[in-house]
Amino acid sequence: MNWKKIALLLACVAAVRGGARAQELLAGAGFDTRFDNREYAGNAFGESQTLFSARLTPYAGVAWAGKNRLIFGVDLLQNFGDKSKFLTDVKPVFHYRFETRNVQAYAGIFDRKALRGDYSRAFFSDSTAFYRNRMCGFLGRYVSSQRADTYVELALDWEGMYSPQSREMFRLVSAGRYVAEPGFYFGYALSLFHFAGRIGNKNVTDNLLLDPYAGWKFDAFFDFDIRAGFLCAPQRGRSVDNTWRTPCGGQLDIVLRKWGLKLENNLYLGQNLQPLRNCVSDPAAGLTYAQEGLYAGDSFYATTKHVYNRTWVGYERTFFQGTLSVEAGMAFHYDGAGTGTQQVVRLKANLEKLFGKRH
Repeated sequence: MNWKKIALLLACVAAVRGGARAQELLAGAGFDTRFDNREYAGNAFGESQTLFSARLTPYAGVAWAGKNRLIFGVDLLQNFGDKSKFLTDVKPVFHYRFETRNVQAYAGIFDRKALRGDYSRAFFSDSTAFYRNRMCGFLGRYVSSQRADTYVELALDWEGMYSPQSREMFRLVSAGRYVAEPGFYFGYALSLFHFAGRIGNKNVTDNLLLDPYAGWKFDAFFDFDIRAGFLCAPQRGRSVDNTWRTPCGGQLDIVLRKWGLKLENNLYLGQNLQPLRNCVSDPAAGLTYAQEGLYAGDSFYATTKHVYNRTWVGYERTFFQGTLSVEAGMAFHYDGAGTGTQQVVRLKANLEKLFGKRH
């Protein structure tokens, strides 16, 4: 663990505090621990493994004018069973945040949970959401004055710097939703990923994913949410054959909720959305596109059997005014080749304290 980096962040907070006027100091911490046991021996497109990790994100900063925040923190990750070092990973978090009823904006390094859009697991898998939780760049969102659930957002996430060790990678993501009465809604999710080369390897790949959808929420003893979408993934591996591939498919999502219990079924019917997954991306290193991170979505969307179904049965509740949330359940995956199971237990806590004004 690099204590000099943490000391530098704290020094920045102190500097802001010393030069600030009419500001409130704030301090907080986020905690997230996740147990994920994957038994995918019967599947062709999933890997059996058990992931068990905890994340602590302490932070401090200043708030002013009721709309602005400047945050400095550190993201501490520990993979349970990892005895190679004191902490598995330590990374900085610092960003500016602007928030009003209609407009929210972020700039800097911030948590992926700042995204509000409804992104299918074809965009971001559970592992991506947890282990690649930081976004580096910008996020802007507009929320309707008439309906808080009608919005549009756009974000730029810079994932890699051009160097001998890493590729230049950046992703544009956007999502929006319009809610009509009674309970009908229409929306979209979009990802444009530029997966460029590194020094010594000029391999460049374009990877797009679009998901327009329509849905209906209603109450009939259970709270129902039924949604149908169309996934289309144009992509081109310029160093493979420079040919555009346009795999597509449809997805139907049905969610039932009651008393914290949740039953969810996601059915995808269509083509392999990750056709470059096993192609060689770096001949010198013998790496494939999957190993280098071209696809952030769940590997089950690489199915060549034209079907993938996920059924989740679980319990989700929040406590203590939303500061603590728990989730536990089991997922059943069918990818056309076989069935696998996944057991997940997750606990999250978020605490924050605002202190008095400083003049």
